[in-house]
Amino acid sequence: MDPARIGHVGEGTVRGVRTMIAALVPEAEPLVGAFRAELDPTARRGLGAHLTLVRPFVEPAALTGETVAALRRAVAAVPAFACTFAELRWFSDRVLWLAPDAVAGFREIADRVRAGFPELPAEERELVPHLTVGLRRAATTEALRAAEAAIAPQLPLTVRVDRVALMVRTQTWDVAAEALLGVSPSGPSGRGCPGSP
Repeated sequence: MDPARIGHVGEGTVRGVRTMIAALVPEAEPLVGAFRAELDPTARRGLGAHLTLVRPFVEPAALTGETVAALRRAVAAVPAFACTFAELRWFSDRVLWLAPDAVAGFREIADRVRAGFPELPAEERELVPHLTVGLRRAATTEALRAAEAAIAPQLPLTVRVDRVALMVRTQTWDVAAEALLGVSPSGPSGRGCPGSP
């Protein structure tokens, strides 16, 4: 993450069109990156492999340093966790996605963010954590099936989720700030912190 990007939150210079809270999964890029570049328009806007947890978040123009601090407080009590993507699934025949086994962890993050920001629009349906590989509106069914056939033999993929990102979209999606999981109020000494047992 570029520390300079965090600096512009709260300084009145955030010029985005939308925001979201996401769990970035860079470890999945070797597996799905090339397919997403072809099959998912968000990849073309700079958004790497990820799970969207809260969207929309706070309006870009309203982001402040306190927003970031409140986000960090909201997720600090969630321990970091391992997540295994063991299979591909479909939403109808329109979206191909990697299914995580750590559904409860992702839902807890989303619930805590929403509790910390009660002004956010209510979720219209239950969150289904997923890592999108491709969309039917961006590709043919044949291309999605080919991606499925190529990715499936390389699963499972296990990653550690120890933070979430506040993403802001301008021309591209960028990380505006990160919030670590498992951080105690006195500092990074909780279970979810890098270097902790």
